[in-house]
Amino acid sequence: MKILYQKRRQSEQGFALLMTLGVVVVLGITIGSYLLLVSQEEKTVVRSERWNTALTMAEAGVDEALAQMNASPKNFSANGWVVSSGTNYAPNSSVPNRTLTVGSYTVKIAAATIPTIYSTGYASVPDTSQQVSRSVKVTAQTEPLFSVGLGSVNSINMNGNGVSSDSWNSHSTNQSNNGLYNGYVGTNGSVASEQGLVNIGNHTIDGNLYLGPNASYGGSGTVSGTIYTDYNVQFPPPVLPTTDTNGNGISWLPAIVVAGKDTFATGGYYYVNDSNPIYVAPGVNVTLHVQTQSFNPSTVTIGGGTTNSGTLVIYHDPTSPGGSMTLGGNSTGGAIGNRPQNFLYFGLPNVASITLSGTSDFVGAIYAPTASLTLNGGGHGNNLMGSAIVSQVTLNGHYDFHYDESLANYGPPRGFIPITWQEL
Repeated sequence: MKILYQKRRQSEQGFALLMTLGVVVVLGITIGSYLLLVSQEEKTVVRSERWNTALTMAEAGVDEALAQMNASPKNFSANGWVVSSGTNYAPNSSVPNRTLTVGSYTVKIAAATIPTIYSTGYASVPDTSQQVSRSVKVTAQTEPLFSVGLGSVNSINMNGNGVSSDSWNSHSTNQSNNGLYNGYVGTNGSVASEQGLVNIGNHTIDGNLYLGPNASYGGSGTVSGTIYTDYNVQFPPPVLPTTDTNGNGISWLPAIVVAGKDTFATGGYYYVNDSNPIYVAPGVNVTLHVQTQSFNPSTVTIGGGTTNSGTLVIYHDPTSPGGSMTLGGNSTGGAIGNRPQNFLYFGLPNVASITLSGTSDFVGAIYAPTASLTLNGGGHGNNLMGSAIVSQVTLNGHYDFHYDESLANYGPPRGFIPITWQEL
């Protein structure tokens, strides 16, 4: 009996050992499978992160291309970019890849009527020799600088009598008298503010009202179009040009004074440090660097009418903050007898105030996002035909805005903006 008991006990011990080994094997397989699963998930997560990083790199290439296009809209091969083939432009071939901390990208611009950007982003997968890539295609077009009749960074206060905003088109035979304002009332005279209060009083805006997230409006007047509250357009300060329309460096020449008047019979780039009356001859295109602190010419005359008009583009660059521009009286209306596109005023950051007063109309476009604009109308029939983009606006007396819609096509561009985005 003792012998049988010992054999039975040994058999039970062997079975327990086998069970233990089985459990250990199963646990080992389970733990190994789990660790393998965790490892695979980690690799999947890492690859997913790198996949997203590659797209971020591609978008960085798009950002660089847009910056290049806006920095040199007439010559995409400037700023270290070169012609890569035909009408394609890319960063200098000695450094074709732009390398950042988490990846790299290649980018090129295919120049055409609607330029197209092709950008490919790359990201390496850790602990492997793999590299993931993603490519995007973005088309761009120019956005007009003067896209509304009246734009302001801050508040707009419409005081006075009969103030309204509507539109016309100086290049339309139906909406103009051979390019001159004829009283046409269109419904695209939009008003915009990034921030601050737009007080429309008892007046009418024949167009849309665009308000930024921090802007508001008041008054009992009428907005014929739509009131938007998601306006997201910035007005960057203008910059004195350093190259001409062909990309060549500018040599600024002193203005020629004839009988006390700054007279321009030949086109080009000039500078003045005075407030003499200004005359631009027919068919002459002048870019004028005004350096005086307070610019208040008694008259601005552009010859040629609408058939052979001269053009005056002013960059007002006071030597210190607090600069001003004033046009008053009865004959200081900018491009009177011409289209608004023929008189453009750019107020650089040191310009703090602009005042239009008297009984004359004003024809032209004003871009001075750091300056306050005050319109002091006298009598009846005071009109601003064109557009104005400033820091803030105060209208006193009778003053009507008539936005020239043709400025969207014939005026200066704000820059290139993306219009389509596609992953390839």
